[in-house]
Amino acid sequence: RANTRVHQYLGHKYQLRPNLDMGGPFFAIAAKESGSGIVHIDWNDDRALYAFVFAVGDWEGGEFCAPQLGIKIPVRPGQVLAVLARVLAHFSAPVTSGHRIVFTCFTDRLLFRHRDNIPVVILA
Repeated sequence: RANTRVHQYLGHKYQLRPNLDMGGPFFAIAAKESGSGIVHIDWNDDRALYAFVFAVGDWEGGEFCAPQLGIKIPVRPGQVLAVLARVLAHFSAPVTSGHRIVFTCFTDRLLFRHRDNIPVVILA
């Protein structure tokens, strides 16, 4: 339903920039060099929706760390990590060599909550 709602309001913009239409599993992408070394929770994500994380480049280190679980997960090129980023505190270990760009695909909780014909103001 969220995808239908977004198309109702932004359909004309998708025609101008079709690469922005991601088909509905997420509506935003954040890109960051290396990653965030600070433990955090993604407060603007919906707690019931997964964020998808992938990285490109050639590097060592930079594991996805979840201190609540006491784990480090290497995310290598070609892999995607799905995480409830609003629920699980996380951070990236330092990249010890090389270069990487991390992409996080997510849906803002406000967009998800406004999927059911609640008026939404679009600032263009």
